[in-house]
Amino acid sequence: MTRNTGSLLALVGVVLIGMTGFGVFLPIFPFLALDVGATPTATTIAMGAYSLGQLIASPFWGRLSDRVGRKPILVIGLVGGVFSYLWISRAASVEELGAARLFGGLMAGNVGAAFAAAADLADDKTRARNMGLLGAAVGFGFIAGPALGALLIGHAPDHAGFVRVCLASAALAGAAALTALLLFRESLAPEARHKDGQTRPRRMALLTSRPILARFIGVMFLMIAAQALMETTFGLWADVELRWGPREVGWTLAALGVGAVLLQGGAAGRASRVLGERMTLLIGLALFGAGFGGLAVTHEPATLAASLFALTIGVGLATPALNALIAGQASEHERGAVMGLSQSAAAFGRVAGPIGAGALFDLFHHAAPFVGAALLILAALFVTLSEPAQLETAEAGAD
Repeated sequence: MTRNTGSLLALVGVVLIGMTGFGVFLPIFPFLALDVGATPTATTIAMGAYSLGQLIASPFWGRLSDRVGRKPILVIGLVGGVFSYLWISRAASVEELGAARLFGGLMAGNVGAAFAAAADLADDKTRARNMGLLGAAVGFGFIAGPALGALLIGHAPDHAGFVRVCLASAALAGAAALTALLLFRESLAPEARHKDGQTRPRRMALLTSRPILARFIGVMFLMIAAQALMETTFGLWADVELRWGPREVGWTLAALGVGAVLLQGGAAGRASRVLGERMTLLIGLALFGAGFGGLAVTHEPATLAASLFALTIGVGLATPALNALIAGQASEHERGAVMGLSQSAAAFGRVAGPIGAGALFDLFHHAAPFVGAALLILAALFVTLSEPAQLETAEAGAD
């Protein structure tokens, strides 16, 4: 237990540092793209290139982590992030920004490996807690990251400020890689690894043979696509609706992470133990949808704050519950493949969301992406509510 606790704490540290670096960069990217002459549609497509790469590569990294262990994949993914941020710092066009983001996504095997490692270190009672702790690390990264980005960019954003932000993200990704290399102890025992000659888990076979898993993967796609609709256009919306710049957007996204940390760091795990993982997911999705609906009609900071509050609680409850439900469908030697499948669904959502977000923003109204996000969450609620007797966590080995 002591060894598991130490490995879990190291894993949380790796995710925290890495996501802080990602958070530093995220709210700045739309303004960086505009600085090189991109349109809103081109900006969201370039942002989505990262997720396209992740969609392509996540299953490979997941299966590889089942074979060689989680630690090498964590380190490789974070080192790849370093090179991606350095490339972005030198980009002179939106096409080059998109190519650098695509490379970063192709190298991003560390996310699925981290969640698979958290499942390795858990049992049925602690799975939601472990997923919540990783979610809290992500949330804290989105507090510290955007706040740091807002400080680095300065009062008058210029190209030198954008370069500073990219270099800070690269440095944090490198620090996370060193943390993984030096402090994280491999969570997948050699005897539990996928062996040569064993049947390799196939994505379509996993989905077609396990309808419960397929439903949860579908919910993951819908939930992340909705988030991506909001995240990729929030800065553009705030510029039009509130006349905000990158500093205000950075501080707002930092505030959004506060609730996620408080919830996922403990409250989400307790809610799952009391209410069950599925009910926690349903409550989170309902609040998620309410937050998007509020954003679609808000015109001032007060109503924006109320909408973001509901959105934060929704994310804080739904995300660890859904990850725990998905992890519960995997046997020990399949966790990397299943969590890689989950990350592929999330990446697909982050590809589809930005593509649709820019078009909705340009062709309809600057609040249209939030309406689309609310509709996607309603669809996720419908999928989760359908056939409720079947939607329970179950170990794949018991199928």
